[in-house]
Amino acid sequence: MPSSEQIRAVVDAYVDGYRRVDRAAVLALFRDDAVWHDPVGAPPHVGHEGIGAFWDQAHAMAERIELVPSSVIVCGDDAAMVFEIRATVGGNEMIFDAVEIFTLGDDAKISLLKAYWDMSAARSG
Repeated sequence: MPSSEQIRAVVDAYVDGYRRVDRAAVLALFRDDAVWHDPVGAPPHVGHEGIGAFWDQAHAMAERIELVPSSVIVCGDDAAMVFEIRATVGGNEMIFDAVEIFTLGDDAKISLLKAYWDMSAARSG
């Protein structure tokens, strides 16, 4: 099982990859067979191909996507990140609250990521 420091480093690298718009760096954090539910309830994005396609789709819709964490809690091989998503679409910033649950494998890579957010609760930035 990865250490809490390793888990926190993966979450930090994930946020940093978004900040730098570095698709390759974010994909490298996931296992080849990882599953990403974003948001939970929608069809999952599976493996590097599915996760990469999701990244491409999200970044094609928004000029900018920034993740602003307020809290990261590590428990066992999971981490919960409470944060704001700040997305600029058509020159307008939308902000919505979100929670992501990261599960890491023994290799300290993300095996499962679950995102909880509600677009209907978005507010102007």
